[in-house]
This record gives sequence, C-alpha cells and structure tokens, in this order.
Amino acid sequence: MSTTKATAIGLFKHSQEMPTPKDMMACYDAIAGMMQQLQLQPTYFSADDGKGRGEYKKFGGAFHKRVLDCETQGYRSVGLAATPPESDSPGYDGMIEASFGFSPEGQRISATIVVNEPYVICGSEACDALVNELTGLWQWDYGFGFERDVATRPIGYLLGGGSNLQSAEDARRGQLWYACYQPEERRKRVRDIFPYNMVGQEHLAHRLPDGRSLRAFIEADVDSELRPLADNLWLWKVNADRTEAMRDKLRGTGIIIAE
Repeated sequence: MSTTKATAIGLFKHSQEMPTPKDMMACYDAIAGMMQQLQLQPTYFSADDGKGRGEYKKFGGAFHKRVLDCETQGYRSVGLAATPPESDSPGYDGMIEASFGFSPEGQRISATIVVNEPYVICGSEACDALVNELTGLWQWDYGFGFERDVATRPIGYLLGGGSNLQSAEDARRGQLWYACYQPEERRKRVRDIFPYNMVGQEHLAHRLPDGRSLRAFIEADVDSELRPLADNLWLWKVNADRTEAMRDKLRGTGIIIAE
C-alpha cells in the first residue's frame, strides 16, 4: 500500500433546495482559487447533470467551456482535479480533487476537497485555511476532516460510501454512518471523532449522561480546541494522535454515531 497521505475535508447541509447557477459559479470560482493558492493547476473538470454524465473531462476542453458558457445551468455539481502531467486518471492518481454540489437523492449540499501531502498536511495552518474557505461557501450543518492513505481513496469515506480499499474498521464505522441517514440525528450527534469536527449548536447542546453538554465537555478537555467558524458552526479540533483516546472518553454516551 502507498505511504502517501491525503487530507480529506467535507462540509454538508441537508436541504431540498438546489443552489442556483449563480451559487454554483461562485463556488466553482472559490474552488479554483483554493487550488491556485496551493500552486496546483487544474487539469480536469467535472459537472453532473443528473443523467450519469458527471465524470471528469479535460480542463479547458469543449465540455468545460460549454458548462461555463451556460453558467452551470442544468448542472447540480462542479469539480476540479489536478493530476501529474503524465496522468489521465484524475479519479485515482490526482494530487487534489475538489467539488461543490447538490444531491437530490440525499437532499444534501456538500463541499469536499481531498489533497495529497505535501501540498497540505492535516492539522497544519494550510489545512486550517482550507476549512475556513470551505466554510465560507455555504451555511452548513456539520463537517469533518481527516487524514488517510491515498490508496484507500479517502473521498469515498468522506462521502460515506463503502469500498474494499478501506480498512475493515473504516468500513464498519462508515456503515454505521450510512445507516443513520436522518438529518435530525446527524445535526445533533457527531459522525465520529476526527482531527477536524465542524459542529452546530445542536451538537454542542447535546447532553451527555453526566448532565454536561458536549460544549462543556469540549471546553474542559485538554485534547480539544473549540472556536467559532460561522453562524451556528464551530470547529472542534482534536489532536490527531488523540482521536481514538477521545472516542474512548465519549464511548457509550450516545454522541458518536459510528461508535
């Protein structure tokens, strides 16, 4: 298995209302700006029209120009990827892939980014900056960020999908998250404990068995840091080498979905 690591960050909003083309274009421009800041040149572009044609095409090609010419009208997601010059497989050996879009099936808006080391290292200032920038794209319910081996295809785990490339434990935890699809549950209980946990007011107000709120627990915990990100969204940051210890502290409290 590869030793190269990737940082995966995702933010999610449960909604039945699709972003407008103007929203999509603004988020596309923001994603392009993030890649520019990381000094990565996009080589592939994607846009999903809901008819099974959301795969990556060459950046600057006819499809890319057609989607931008119509300002994403009729499309429900946009994405960019950067690959090494000799690569034609953005889904497998890209250096970065990022997207913004709407899933009518899941009634969910999402912004995701997966970027390899050394361009971004989980827990670094550059990673913090990406969280802040993704947060600014929309009003979110929750999110998370973590590091995984590139060979496991972290985007799958980020989006809650299963894969035989994942570890058995990630697959087990992912199935628990997938099964708990109710938005009201996801808005008050965290998926898991990650280095980056973007949580809302309902998460922080959740009562633990000892009567404390999750907020009170976090504020008293030596391995945690809590700071506001946006209206009704906070970043609960956990030391990367303490995430499993944090799970143990909260085990059996009902706050973790993928326990």
